[in-house]
Amino acid sequence: MQATDPTIYALLGLVLLFLPITGALMAATPYLMPKRECFAVTIPDAASNDPEIRRLKRSFAIIVAVVTLALSVICGACVFANLEHAFITALIISEFVLCFGGYGLMLRFRRKTIALKQAQGWKAQSAKRVGFVAEEPAPKPISQKWDLLFLVPIIITALICIVGYPLMPERIALNTDLSGQVSNWAQKTPLVAAFPVLFVVFLDACFAFSHWSILRSKKGIDAARPAVSAWAYGAFARAQSMLLVGLGTMLSFMGPIIALSFMDVITMMQALLPVMIMMVVVLVAVVAVTMVYGQNGARLLRRMEEPDSMPVDDDRYWKLGIFYWNRDDASLFVPERFGVGWTVNLGRPSAWAIIVGFVVVTAAFIAFSLCM
Repeated sequence: MQATDPTIYALLGLVLLFLPITGALMAATPYLMPKRECFAVTIPDAASNDPEIRRLKRSFAIIVAVVTLALSVICGACVFANLEHAFITALIISEFVLCFGGYGLMLRFRRKTIALKQAQGWKAQSAKRVGFVAEEPAPKPISQKWDLLFLVPIIITALICIVGYPLMPERIALNTDLSGQVSNWAQKTPLVAAFPVLFVVFLDACFAFSHWSILRSKKGIDAARPAVSAWAYGAFARAQSMLLVGLGTMLSFMGPIIALSFMDVITMMQALLPVMIMMVVVLVAVVAVTMVYGQNGARLLRRMEEPDSMPVDDDRYWKLGIFYWNRDDASLFVPERFGVGWTVNLGRPSAWAIIVGFVVVTAAFIAFSLCM
């Protein structure tokens, strides 16, 4: 690799952004959750101002921020030390440390929050639930018909592959190393040439399923103030559904980029640059929407009156803070307890069918890609 290659260093700069952005989002997570949830533990809304609760959130954020900064510095140093081996190894290890270490840290602070909850005697006096029997006076996620936008990049990718098939070389470049040299080839066949289309279809199917799950998720409504929390959740779900459609459509244009690289119109390294830019746009957009709305629209409710009591306490259904298991809840999808988004109700048999199906389809797609 030439040390002065600007494309290489532009790509590395974009890759290095992933770590601090991910770390910043993780550090901010305790502040993005509804006030009644602290490290996946139910507390009264008013208790969010408790000095110990505030200290726990602050400590978690500082630890994650410091670790993220240290890992980012190490990865940056590895760029100049040994690009081909040290950098990749450091980046992979850093991502694992941040993800799994962050979850382990959350469990530690969750235990402290549970102990504080018991010491303070915070208990729900009842198990209130709320529902709307008429049209909900709140924003709603956009219709799944918007997912038809995904067809535009799919059709464009298919046309490029069909028209460009005669122009593709007999050996198609599949992978490249950090020096820009092709490291893996495949003989040209209709199946190999169709890979960009299959990739985009798989990607869009994942986005469409995520959109579908939002439309059918249990609504994160606070029984103590149903009207305002329903509006906040509706605004949050609408923003997330728009984000899915917008980012899904943008990322789908990776298909035409891959197809053009198969035709040697652009090199693999040139193809990577717009892809990495897209990924950074995705991260920035997710962080921006998350910071504006918070989980379940929690940040939209910050200035509203806080009830002193806990209308419901369902901690027993949240295993290890992030796994929801409630056979008595008919909802298949529920809002996350620590993090932004939705998860499945593992107490429903259909949830396991979805998980197994997703794993099988993903494994089949990866196996196809490797066999190619």
